[in-house]
Amino acid sequence: MKISFFFFLFFLFTTTFAQNLSPEQVADLSETYREKALWFREMPHFNRDSTVFYLDTAAALLHNSRPIQYERLANLYRDITDRANRSHNFIVVDSLAPIGWSYYEKIPDDQKDNILGYNLLINWALIKIIRGEPKPGLELFVKALDLLKDDKRPEIQLKILKDKGRFYYQYGLAEEEEIGIQYLKESMIGYQKSDYPEKYESLVIAYKLLSYHFENSNPDSTDYYMNRLKELLPQITNPFHHTWYYYSMGNNLIKRNKSDEAQSYLLKTIRLLEEYNLTTIDVYQFAHSSLGDIAKEEGRYDDAIDYYQKAKNSSIEINTKSNTAYFISKLYSVYEQMGDFKKALEHYIEYSEADNIIEVERNERSLRESELQLNLVQQEKALAVKKQQQYIYIVVLFLGTFMLGLLYRNYRLKQKSNQKLEVLNEELAHKNDLLDKRNAEYELLLKEIHHRVKNNLEIVSSLLELQSSQIQDPSVQAAMLSSQNRVHSMGIIHQKLYQGENLASIEMRDYFINLGENILDSFNASGKIKVECNMSKLILDVDTAISIGLITNELITNSVKYAFEGKDSGTIKISLSSIANEEEKKEVELKLIVTDDGIGKVADQPSKGTGFGTQLIALLTRQLDGELTYENNNGTVVSLLFKKANIA
Repeated sequence: MKISFFFFLFFLFTTTFAQNLSPEQVADLSETYREKALWFREMPHFNRDSTVFYLDTAAALLHNSRPIQYERLANLYRDITDRANRSHNFIVVDSLAPIGWSYYEKIPDDQKDNILGYNLLINWALIKIIRGEPKPGLELFVKALDLLKDDKRPEIQLKILKDKGRFYYQYGLAEEEEIGIQYLKESMIGYQKSDYPEKYESLVIAYKLLSYHFENSNPDSTDYYMNRLKELLPQITNPFHHTWYYYSMGNNLIKRNKSDEAQSYLLKTIRLLEEYNLTTIDVYQFAHSSLGDIAKEEGRYDDAIDYYQKAKNSSIEINTKSNTAYFISKLYSVYEQMGDFKKALEHYIEYSEADNIIEVERNERSLRESELQLNLVQQEKALAVKKQQQYIYIVVLFLGTFMLGLLYRNYRLKQKSNQKLEVLNEELAHKNDLLDKRNAEYELLLKEIHHRVKNNLEIVSSLLELQSSQIQDPSVQAAMLSSQNRVHSMGIIHQKLYQGENLASIEMRDYFINLGENILDSFNASGKIKVECNMSKLILDVDTAISIGLITNELITNSVKYAFEGKDSGTIKISLSSIANEEEKKEVELKLIVTDDGIGKVADQPSKGTGFGTQLIALLTRQLDGELTYENNNGTVVSLLFKKANIA
């Protein structure tokens, strides 16, 4: 308390004193405080509170002086938001990052250092990824890369390689993780051969992430990167890297069934974190959890419960919800292994409630493969059923054990056991009410899932746009644009699903209108070409709607690209209708017609472009068991006739 009060008085005196200093004197004093802050981030004099204090004091000095020195402030905020400095926590840094960027934007254009702007944006993007906000993180990352796209210096290219590897790996999707690993390996080789100032910090990042990546698939590779990190430790003065190494060694030894050695590393991790007052980071939580695993395996259940409880309390303190849920599940498992089913059930219910709160965030990080396979809804339904089955299994196990006790007591005293049974039935009715409520919650989750699918398809589109911006070949760029339109055609469907009341079907007329507007916008043809949709309302199931949407997307795209060459304007018409049939049939014939008043298509003329769109149309037509025809009639008329069993 006395130290904090002293810091406050010192901060107040310094900022007041700065008002009487010249800009040059303020700059020198601020730089002195900045250097002091960075000195306190290093072992053995590491002190996180002092680092925060001196960085904040340096910022206040510059902010209160006139004229405001925007470049110095931007440089200072680069240090504040750099996670290697470990000053403020993630939430505070996320709020400070835009302030640093605003200072950079106020620097005159002819004085801006693009590397400074790049570092500010990269720091901000990584914070967004760590906080579970991939879309703004991706936007900031693209913006950062654009600043250095023309800088070919080797040290800058190596820095970009390292940052790409770190970003893609931490983005959290399987395909991006593999891309990130390749970038990390390239940057590691480059830094090993270099003498750049950031060499050791960059190598630590590469070794840590590479050892993470291979810990389950290739233990030998993990050992290799851990040994490289161990060799670096004497050069590293940041205690976070030391504690991470000890914790990782402990975990690796647990997997090799060397519990005694593992325990010594884990206890060393905890001692070092407590020595430097770093008990609010997640390594502190997981070190206790790993010690709990060892105690549980050795049958020391009370010790295991104590370790798991400390991990849980530490997680709650810094509001890491997913970690908290994980530690609650550990407590549930140890009580179950002890045979204390009552406490096991209490912790399972607590875990289930905590897990449901973070379910949407977890889905956003793991839906990519399901989206590409177009079966997300079915998988989520299966997941919901599985969770219900697990919950019911625990309830039934508990009730079954309790019922055996009741039957035994009924043998001894029938009246007393009947009273017990009545109480039990009331509890069972309450549990059933909870299950009904849980089922209703899962129904509501389906709409949120469609929303997440649509958002993730937008991320896919953004990634395609990012890749396209780095390609010079016009034909490849055109192909990437076509792919973006295909992704968007699927995204519209999921947007309609979560906006509508029916979670399993699409109204096609409104969908065609939105699809046509998007394609015209993507080709800047809105003022030249118009799309008309003269048809009654017609509802199709999701699978059929996706196939019809992709076919229509390709046909409209072909018309926009090729049908109106040499013409100032044109019209594309779309209709989808059922064909009247006097005989009652289970299957109904549907006819899709897409026409344009363009120059027409010459018979047997080979496909323009890559031909991929034509192949896609043929494949989808076969999947629908349909028949596709082309004809020239003041333009091109394309008809698709197919049968469908379920029309709403």
